[in-house]
Amino acid sequence: MCGMVNRSMPVCFSTEQYKLIQAYAKERGMTNTGQALEDLIEKR
Repeated sequence: MCGMVNRSMPVCFSTEQYKLIQAYAKERGMTNTGQALEDLIEKR
């Protein structure tokens, strides 16, 4: 997993927020929400 950073801080989301993250991941062909979160963190 090139470029992946090992993060240990847990994050909490509401159901609505989590559904948005799932949609973001799905639209970009990601296999899980963790990938979406990493992508969003990198872009910030």
